[in-house]
Amino acid sequence: MEEQHRGNRSSIFTVRNAENAMVTFTIFALFCLLSLFLHALLINSLSFLHALYNVAGNISKIMSAATMLTIFEEGADIMFQRIRDTLKKEREIKAQAIAEGRAEGRAEGITEGRAEGITEGRAEGRAEVYQAVMAWNTRRLAAEARGERFTEPPPIPPQDPSS
Repeated sequence: MEEQHRGNRSSIFTVRNAENAMVTFTIFALFCLLSLFLHALLINSLSFLHALYNVAGNISKIMSAATMLTIFEEGADIMFQRIRDTLKKEREIKAQAIAEGRAEGRAEGITEGRAEGITEGRAEGRAEVYQAVMAWNTRRLAAEARGERFTEPPPIPPQDPSS
């Protein structure tokens, strides 16, 4: 599983990163060289030539220091890049989950709304039919009480489209 995971992951260290590392190393090396030279020249009051000899004698220490500083800087850069990538993936996953939740909620809302609309529509239809039948019956009873012949047919309830 781990080998498969490693195979899918691309390297975070690219040619551009290598160029940046070389620039960083150069800056650190020049900073160390210049610092040692100025220290020897100004603080230790050595002559210009002796300050150069001092730098030349310590060149391996300067390069080691520049290398270590570059490694620390690049390590921190890679660490922060991985953190940024992880946070970006988390934001994408959250956004996708929110979008899926909204879509699911809309679908459920539409389904529930239709069902509720059908139920309310049937209830309103029954109430209208009941009122029509009650009005017809009231007219029939009134005609009967007056002794008149009542020929109006009873209201026909509408057909249920689902049946």
